[in-house]
Amino acid sequence: MGRHRKTALALALSRIYVRHKKYAYFAKQPLINPKTGRATRWHVLCSVEEGELRARIALDALLKRQSPGHGTGNFVRAFNLWKTNVLRKRDLDAPKDPVRLKIWQRGTKTLLSVYGVIEKAFGDFDLEQIRPTDIALFVDQWEGRRSAGAYRGHMSKFFAWCCRTDLLEVNPAREVEVAKPPARDVYITDDQYVAIRNALLVGKDGKPTRSGAMVQCYMDLPYLLYQRGTEIRLLRRDQVTDEGIAFKPSKTERSSAKQVMVPLSEDAKAVLARAQSLGKVRSLYVVHTEHGQPYTAGGIASLFKRACARAGVTGVTLKDIRAKAATDAKERGYGEAQIQVALAHTDLKTTRGYLRGRNLPVSELMMELPKEILAEPANIPTAKRLGRKRK
Repeated sequence: MGRHRKTALALALSRIYVRHKKYAYFAKQPLINPKTGRATRWHVLCSVEEGELRARIALDALLKRQSPGHGTGNFVRAFNLWKTNVLRKRDLDAPKDPVRLKIWQRGTKTLLSVYGVIEKAFGDFDLEQIRPTDIALFVDQWEGRRSAGAYRGHMSKFFAWCCRTDLLEVNPAREVEVAKPPARDVYITDDQYVAIRNALLVGKDGKPTRSGAMVQCYMDLPYLLYQRGTEIRLLRRDQVTDEGIAFKPSKTERSSAKQVMVPLSEDAKAVLARAQSLGKVRSLYVVHTEHGQPYTAGGIASLFKRACARAGVTGVTLKDIRAKAATDAKERGYGEAQIQVALAHTDLKTTRGYLRGRNLPVSELMMELPKEILAEPANIPTAKRLGRKRK
């Protein structure tokens, strides 16, 4: 015997059900929600109080948006023109290095996916119809996440282009504020750091791992060289000189073009030498797989995550290693300006976001009550003296 149905078919000859005092349509195949841009099978139509007719009208409008006529507004035409210009410029800026180019192409693929979500959400709109409330409703589905700011940023750039090309007079996305996600305040302690490093060498089955020693080198280098994971993964042997390593962070090479020369400490030299001695294949890259290729971001993150699980450490990521380096440098007496140079940050505010508060600040204020109060009798007034009746 099958389980009892929790929802009842409310409207005849339809797939409209009553859920939580609302009429909701359950589609055979996922349909795009015009308000959120997400593909889902359940679609809320209206409240039960609004009636059956309102639900059927809402369903008819929903299905029309899924028809081949979807995208009838002029938004899609303008958005595609802007998107073409963005991608053309992106192609011109693409790096020539094959490995970096592959990462760049993955970024382009992600960007196209984001653009696709925006197109689906606003495909039936004319540009003049879009209001700040429409954009706010769209980005609110990612409330509290970085994606909200990213989507709002892409739309703001598009509408700014529309204003520049005389398609619009105002930028509706500019009026929409997006709350920033909570600042990350995770600090990897020395004990946790050592535990994770040790766990890299031994798998869940208790046997030695093939890549553990190399990943240990990868883990140590962001701490000793205080650079982003991408720069460590793609660090080539020919970049290492007697003077140090000249880093040009890929994240900012198209914006601030910030560069930094990092001198090598004895510990850094030892880790680099150890990485060079590992592996059967001599690779162009300092840290590499068994086949001599640099690790992907997802691959190295997966190895680190599994090591954390074996070490019993939770809530940390590879990116926290760089924050640990900045925090430890501050505790050793280095100034924020020095740390900013090391991290290749343009803005000191960005650098401060990497500094974790390890010690609770102690207030130096010691207040005293007025002498007249201290001179009063210590006895507490009774209810009778205060003119109140006792119960």
